[in-house]
Amino acid sequence: MIESSEDRIDTAREQILRAAASQFASQPYHLVSLDDILAQAAVTKGAMYFHFRSKHALAVAIIDLHVASSRTAIGELLANKLSGMETLIDVSYLLVVRDLTDTVARASLYLLEALGRTNNLHTRIDEWIDGFAMWAGQAVDDGDLLTTLDPHDVARLLIAVNSGLHQVIDLDDTEGYLHAFEKAWLQLLPGMVEPGRIAYFGSFIRRRTQLAIRKTRHP
Repeated sequence: MIESSEDRIDTAREQILRAAASQFASQPYHLVSLDDILAQAAVTKGAMYFHFRSKHALAVAIIDLHVASSRTAIGELLANKLSGMETLIDVSYLLVVRDLTDTVARASLYLLEALGRTNNLHTRIDEWIDGFAMWAGQAVDDGDLLTTLDPHDVARLLIAVNSGLHQVIDLDDTEGYLHAFEKAWLQLLPGMVEPGRIAYFGSFIRRRTQLAIRKTRHP
């Protein structure tokens, strides 16, 4: 079968993205060189610049790829039609499992931290915050989340926990990371949910931790 030029272009772009994600997931942004990416991708510099004008543009493409694939995964999760608080927990675990098992997700996590708010990258985080705030608002309506809380404050706190825990826990210690994430959630619960719902959501979180452990063992 003859490969079309369009197929070759798509393949080259995917090879570059996979190689770059591998590099960005394993070492700091400033230490990654285009030569390392090109060598791993086995493509020419011309092919690289055909798709991406710079290392920064390549990094942004990886972040956007992660955001798009996360959006799809979250959409599938929402089909379960759980309560607002259950959705908050499930989405937070989904994002953590992706960070632990998916190279593009892990690279994106590090790149968002390294590149900060350049090139309007904060809009990607804002999208997650808006989603979390929507589910937090639903949790208030469901009678689970304390009515004294601002849904956007809750969203920012949960995103901060999701994105910041890797600073103190090794992502390569998957079970240790997930247990630390569980503890963070359990510590947050008393200040977030109605007293009569703490036990239920504590049990829900522990079940999600065990499910996440199984997923990281068999991604």
